[in-house]
Amino acid sequence: MDLQDSKNDSKALSRGNYKLFSEGQIANLSIHNRLIRSATWDPSILHADKMTDEVLNLYRELSLGGVGLIITGGFPVFHEVVERRNSDNWILDFSELRIEGMERLAEVVHSSRRNCRIIAQIENGRLNALPSSISSPFSRKKLRTLTLQEINDIIVCHVQGVEGMKQAGFDGVQIHAAHGTILSRFLSSYSNQRNDSFGGTPTDRVRIIRKIVSGARRLVGDFPILIKVNCTDYLVGGTDINTFPELATEIERIGVDAIEVSGGMWECLVRSEQDLGFRPVPAPESHTRIGNPEKQSYFLPHIENLSIGIPIILVGGNRNVNLLERIVQQDKADFISMSRPLIREPSLPSRWMEGLGKPTAECISCNSCIFDMRVHPKSPTPGLVVCVHKEDKALHRQAQKWLETWVKEHALSN
Repeated sequence: MDLQDSKNDSKALSRGNYKLFSEGQIANLSIHNRLIRSATWDPSILHADKMTDEVLNLYRELSLGGVGLIITGGFPVFHEVVERRNSDNWILDFSELRIEGMERLAEVVHSSRRNCRIIAQIENGRLNALPSSISSPFSRKKLRTLTLQEINDIIVCHVQGVEGMKQAGFDGVQIHAAHGTILSRFLSSYSNQRNDSFGGTPTDRVRIIRKIVSGARRLVGDFPILIKVNCTDYLVGGTDINTFPELATEIERIGVDAIEVSGGMWECLVRSEQDLGFRPVPAPESHTRIGNPEKQSYFLPHIENLSIGIPIILVGGNRNVNLLERIVQQDKADFISMSRPLIREPSLPSRWMEGLGKPTAECISCNSCIFDMRVHPKSPTPGLVVCVHKEDKALHRQAQKWLETWVKEHALSN
């Protein structure tokens, strides 16, 4: 079916023959369709000590909604303890941060009877250091440069995290190396200006992740290890559409099983809309005003020149099922991942497959949900992120004002 012909289609039309709804494979993991719930920033996981029933119910609902694979919100594998900065135990590691009952999250998805898979995302927690001490447009102080010993400690914590997620019953793990996480800053030539073995060429900038993956493989064998990376930082001197193919090739060589392609660092938000090509509101990976199909799937151009042998997962503004089918049919991406649309419609994959309603998601990409994440626990359902536009119109209006003024209020004056 042609995209133009299907824009106004509201009749039931089965899409069971779409490649998008066929089985896919990541390493030894079979996934019953090509739709993935991308990791969604989740206060109920990031700041939790114990897995709660409301979180379990959210993931149960997602698994019943027809998505083939869920990637969780990020589990921190370390936190810096400022008071212990000059000691050998300067961070809390994964064993100390492990959430009580986290194995229940995998169990509830596996018991949903929809054959849904679940992968745990791991990332850094609080850290007052960078690969290189560079200025930020949102901070008056420079953070310190990581020492080689601190880098080694960070590697060990990520290795512990991978092993811990396997023990907790997850189907795999995703290393978060996008959006300004500490690992993404090692990958970027903008933020990594080191002159030792962890900086310089793409081969050296991926070294920290290579050590994480090789260390984890010794403990978990062929347990699926995925990675999320920036295809563009939207920063002059950083990763971009021209330099990403070489970086992606280096990342493949370290032994990960799939790569999810995203983009953006928050420093880019001080640039103009004309320079960026999108409205600079939090967060840069989540573009707004993308109602037209031409503005959707906005990271697609960055993967069209990749030549790698591992599965590619495309995230970013994926809204129209027929456009996504075309992307998968043309082998531009192996999987499609989404975040905001599944906050609005957890059962969107099933609706699309059954051909019910319009071929577009109900999500209007307003980013009010991002404001909801920031104002917790003031949301309509404390502890969980919801579609504010759908649930609370007054909060939605407040969110839109926050989005419009955030950069002006937080950026340092020139």
